[in-house]
Amino acid sequence: MIIDNKSDAFATVLEVSFGTYLGELLDTVAALKNLGLDITRGEVTMGDDEKTSRFFVIDRASGEKVTASARLEEIRQTVLTNMLTYHPESAEFIQAKAPTRANEGALGKVKSKMLTEITCAPERYHTKLTVVTTDRPGLLVDVVRTLKDLSLNVVSAEVDTIGSKASDIIYVTHRGGPLSPSMEQLVVNSLQYYLSLSEEDSY
Repeated sequence: MIIDNKSDAFATVLEVSFGTYLGELLDTVAALKNLGLDITRGEVTMGDDEKTSRFFVIDRASGEKVTASARLEEIRQTVLTNMLTYHPESAEFIQAKAPTRANEGALGKVKSKMLTEITCAPERYHTKLTVVTTDRPGLLVDVVRTLKDLSLNVVSAEVDTIGSKASDIIYVTHRGGPLSPSMEQLVVNSLQYYLSLSEEDSY
């Protein structure tokens, strides 16, 4: 699943790929509408073993794309929950968020399966920040909050979830431009520290 706020100027693009099991995703459409979203258009493409659906969504109240990190996280969690609820065959591809006997540690702690990787790439007007880590509810909200605590402006975000892996691409500026090398290092260090604490708290 990918949530993309860059490729379309007027809508948030939600892309869901999962085999050929999900039919026309009518239940996902209903779930998005229940979140107060309108779907301006949809596209479905078929591959040999995979169907990809793209929804162009806007906030019903404002008529604009969804930019708040909390709302983006709400969309992501709704789609994942919806897939597990209506399509139990997807469970083997989506890591459940609740601890189970299979992934508990000696003290009932959920073991993280992935090392966190954070990179910064300066571009002309902003810096592209990539965060790859173990997925969990509220991840994007917490990352954006940490960036704002560093006085950074979050321009847009793309969220890609594949099973237990979350790959977030966030475009940020500092004082109206890309980050300086020292600020990049501060961002990487801060997020590494914060996410390591979050993993320990989940134990």
